[in-house]
Amino acid sequence: MTASAAHSLLGALVFTVLGIVEVWIVARFVYPGLRQRHELAKVTQTHKVDPQRIMDVVRLQGLVLLPVLGFIVGPRLFAGVE
Repeated sequence: MTASAAHSLLGALVFTVLGIVEVWIVARFVYPGLRQRHELAKVTQTHKVDPQRIMDVVRLQGLVLLPVLGFIVGPRLFAGVE
C-alpha cells in the first residue's frame, strides 16, 4: 500500500471517530432539549423544524461527509507522518 493510500485511510478513520463522537454528543446532550422544546411548542402551534430532521443532518454530516472529507484531506494532514 502506498503512503498516500495509507494516509487517506488514516484520515478517514480519524474523521470517522470524530464524527461518531460528534453524533454521540449531540444525541446525548443537545437532542433531548431540542425535543422537549419542540413538544412544548407544538402545544401552542409555534413549532418549526422537527428535531429529528436536525439529527438526520448531524448523522449525515458526522457519519458520511466527515469520513469522506478525511479520506480526501488525509494525505495533506499526515504527509509528515511516516
